[in-house]
Amino acid sequence: MMTSRPDMIAGLAASAPSGRAAERHRTPPSRPGLRDGLSYLFCAFLITAALAGMDEAHAADSVREIPLPTSFDYPNGITTTPDGTLYVGSVTSGDILRITPEGTIERAFQETETVFAGTALRFDPTTGLLWVASPDFLGQEIDGEQVRRPHRIGAIDIAQRRVVWSSTLPDDGFANDMALDGTGGIYITDSIRDRILHLAAPGAAFETVTDAPLLSPGDLGPAGIVMTRDGDLIIGLYSEGALLRVTLDEAAAQVEPLELTRRIENPDGLALAPDGRLLVLEGAVRSGDGKLLVIDPNGPSPLEVETLADGLDMPLNLTLLGNEVAVSEGRLRHLMLDDSGLSVPEVFRIVVVPLDETSAAETGR
Repeated sequence: MMTSRPDMIAGLAASAPSGRAAERHRTPPSRPGLRDGLSYLFCAFLITAALAGMDEAHAADSVREIPLPTSFDYPNGITTTPDGTLYVGSVTSGDILRITPEGTIERAFQETETVFAGTALRFDPTTGLLWVASPDFLGQEIDGEQVRRPHRIGAIDIAQRRVVWSSTLPDDGFANDMALDGTGGIYITDSIRDRILHLAAPGAAFETVTDAPLLSPGDLGPAGIVMTRDGDLIIGLYSEGALLRVTLDEAAAQVEPLELTRRIENPDGLALAPDGRLLVLEGAVRSGDGKLLVIDPNGPSPLEVETLADGLDMPLNLTLLGNEVAVSEGRLRHLMLDDSGLSVPEVFRIVVVPLDETSAAETGR
């Protein structure tokens, strides 16, 4: 059952990976403080999670999957280049995978001191840079004390496999997700400080777009972010289950809620379909049925929330892949719920869902 921030943090800290995952990952603390625990939790919690059971199910013929190497755990950040190449980041490692259109999977980037996770990735075709959000999820134990590095954000020259810029956020913020601004910069959701930031280029000054009260619903705030065709930003509020529209102009940004036909259970990753529809990942921590949703942001109010695919196991982020949507399944539910019956996952995958399907697809295992 989902409760308050401290309760969720304590529950997460008490349930560490075991089995294959435990061999590679460090053990989290048993009782973090609120802010430290929040830092530890956010990567798993804000990127959304679901699936009450792990029963085998037959996948729809229209949905395909890309199995990931056994050495790569907890996929999260995912992005596409113009030639259809996928890049995939991890919650617990700075290594980044490259998946070619032909299906070849290789390590495109190796973890560094400043890139130790890849919870959000965005490839910018105007600059050729790969933006990456890198929070320290598990931390490490030093002299009996759990130590975590400050959350970072950076830009990688992926062709040269080189970090060209890296920084923490102002006021110890947490970069949850990013959206390209179309001119070489990014908009960032900061889930600790409940604000939207803009970065015009690597090394530029961080600017606060808005920290309006609507971004602070009480529990876990802004997560997914995407820019619409008309230049507005759509933001997902993870705990509130709501979507916000941020209108950008020369004056102060205007923030207003989108009226929906139903509450979205833990919205996280957002993307824009070629026809302008909004794609939303629904983590569904309580119900356990992760979904890929589609919403017409310019339709009549209340906006209809439709299901494109369900049965997803902890959908964390997504990217367009031609006329398909590639979704990363993080499978972190065993870290989010106090349930000894949940096993540590042994395999991970990317789920690819076609956009031209008129009926919902079942993607569960």
